Amino acid sequence: MTSLAIIRATDILKLKATLIEMTQTGLEFESKPKEINLESTEKILSRAFDSSNTDYEVCALTCFVQDYGFSNEKIKNLPHYSDVVVLDSSHELYSNFKNLIPALPDLILPNGHNLQKSSRNSKDKPSEVYLGIFVNRKVEVETGSGSLYKGILKHADSIGVLFEPENEAHSPLFITWHDIKKIKLPRKK
Repeated sequence: MTSLAIIRATDILKLKATLIEMTQTGLEFESKPKEINLESTEKILSRAFDSSNTDYEVCALTCFVQDYGFSNEKIKNLPHYSDVVVLDSSHELYSNFKNLIPALPDLILPNGHNLQKSSRNSKDKPSEVYLGIFVNRKVEVETGSGSLYKGILKHADSIGVLFEPENEAHSPLFITWHDIKKIKLPRKK
């Protein structure tokens, strides 16, 4: 019987460290960890668990091959880089989250670290960029043509980003990865 884990972290590097620690302690993922909407997950979890005062930035959902007892015991002994909630198949939220897994995008980690045990040949693969931490934040997007847009990054996926310009006169636009030169957070004054 499998178990599910919901991992919330204050930044993507802490989430990555938690996932790496999980694999090193013997936990096996049934599939790649999935990126899940943090706000929706917080609402669902607050109904069943005490709410956290931590401002999380990123959230992932993963399914373990091992059962709840084994998974929970291993996670208790991990360094606490992230907040991890483990659900067994009898928990009321288990089936809701389990049904989401096929629809969710794979979590993309910085430096393209592969959590599955396989041979790594980083020279053959391009590095991956994770922009999930910029979603729903004010950013500046510079395109290959030299245009600079300021506004809110609404969505990022494998094709490009959905961007809502700061100027309300302009409508939201979708920019493909081929056209993006740089994305950066504006400096606070």
